[in-house]
Amino acid sequence: MAKEKKKSLGLWITLGIIGFVILLMVGSLVFVEVSIHNLSTSLEQKQTEVIAAYEARSKTLEKLTGMIESKMKLNSDVFTRLERAEEALEKAEDVKALSDANLEVDSAIDNLIFVMRDKYYYLETPEVWEIEDEIDSARSRIVLKTTDYNDVAKDYNFAIENFPGDFLSSIFGHEGTETFQIVDYDDITF
Repeated sequence: MAKEKKKSLGLWITLGIIGFVILLMVGSLVFVEVSIHNLSTSLEQKQTEVIAAYEARSKTLEKLTGMIESKMKLNSDVFTRLERAEEALEKAEDVKALSDANLEVDSAIDNLIFVMRDKYYYLETPEVWEIEDEIDSARSRIVLKTTDYNDVAKDYNFAIENFPGDFLSSIFGHEGTETFQIVDYDDITF
């Protein structure tokens, strides 16, 4: 009888250990899935912040173009390029398209400022300088927001590409995300 009790007790201990391990594994999977979900939500928020930074720059550009466009009629192609780039940015729906369009907008801005300074230097007034400073501030905000997004995107991609996140991704359909290209404004000279 004592042998049977020991066997029974041993079975219960073994089942308890197995149950505990299963509970621990399920708990870990739930924790990882919640973490992935939180990172995904954070990505959405960060992307919204990047888009808001783009919109702030666009409003500042509107002020600049409103002041100088009529005086630069001979170079209307500069404004056409900027307008097309801004339209592409508005239509962009994913990170890669947003990033590519942002680079085109920045290039168009640089072109506009270069042409203005080269051919229309008399337009460089304190009001224009102030707007150029606002554009620089908007660009700095864009770099900050895209860097924040990229940091979260790297964490998210790491979480879904490594065990147990890769296992959960195959079940729940999590997909990796692109990162934004960061413009190095220190390299830009007019």
